[in-house]
Amino acid sequence: MLKRKKILTRLFLFFSTCLFLYACKKTNETGNFIPASDYLNVAKGKFIVYKLDSTVTINFGTSFKTVSYTIKDSVVDAFLDNAGRETFKIFRYQLNTTNGVWVPINTFTLNNLGSKIEYVENNLRYTKLVSPVVNGKEWQGNSFISVSPFKPDNFFNSWTYRYKDVGTSKTFGALSFPNTVTVEQFDSTTNLPFYNKAFWTYDKGYEVYAKNVGLVYKDIMSIEYQVFTSLSNCSYTKPKANGVGLDTVIINCNLATSNCDSIRRLSTHKLKCDTSITSFDYKGFGIKQVILDHN
Repeated sequence: MLKRKKILTRLFLFFSTCLFLYACKKTNETGNFIPASDYLNVAKGKFIVYKLDSTVTINFGTSFKTVSYTIKDSVVDAFLDNAGRETFKIFRYQLNTTNGVWVPINTFTLNNLGSKIEYVENNLRYTKLVSPVVNGKEWQGNSFISVSPFKPDNFFNSWTYRYKDVGTSKTFGALSFPNTVTVEQFDSTTNLPFYNKAFWTYDKGYEVYAKNVGLVYKDIMSIEYQVFTSLSNCSYTKPKANGVGLDTVIINCNLATSNCDSIRRLSTHKLKCDTSITSFDYKGFGIKQVILDHN
């Protein structure tokens, strides 16, 4: 009887300890809950000025070309939309460097839904941030988008966004921010570095938000590149039927019936052609935004 009583006492102490630790854990989680809205500062009259770099491949795809602008995103209105959601209208202006005038070029909207922040750009809805903000949290930020705005592909809407470096201090240009969070949207290392003589594709997406400020850095690139070639003066060598020496055979590899790909795979055959590049095809572009000023 005494032994049974000791066992029951130990079980009681064990479960009491578990309940205590669980309660402490829940209290800590509640105390550390960081809503997505902490990394924004949207209100009528607020603005952020950025340096924006737009990157494309130049003629014939031999390298990249970057054009820089100064833009300003200004919150011009705050209201409830038809679904009763808190909504902010944002005008984007581009600085005319000739006369110093800000010229409106686009309109965006931002919805603060509490559990997430949605952003509509060019009629495409992104889920930019979600609550709580904690390292490793993942979500499908492009799930509302069926067609990539950069280039045709079948996986843009499946990009998995992920929080990293929560609470890290970062400096961009002349501005330092003591508390930021990085949103890693996607990063592909396929076919790196850029090679202008073959098929090449690369996708990456990073955004950094500063607490009580908003977006302070953005680096998005999504490019698909392909080169088309023409073959001429093709021939291959193969062992002679009697096994002594080699025969040289002239072949037209531009004909599908020639099966040059199959010949190239034969260890006993050596295929040689004069190759010339006839055309290039590239789709997509890159955007980089770095904060310059804000209020």
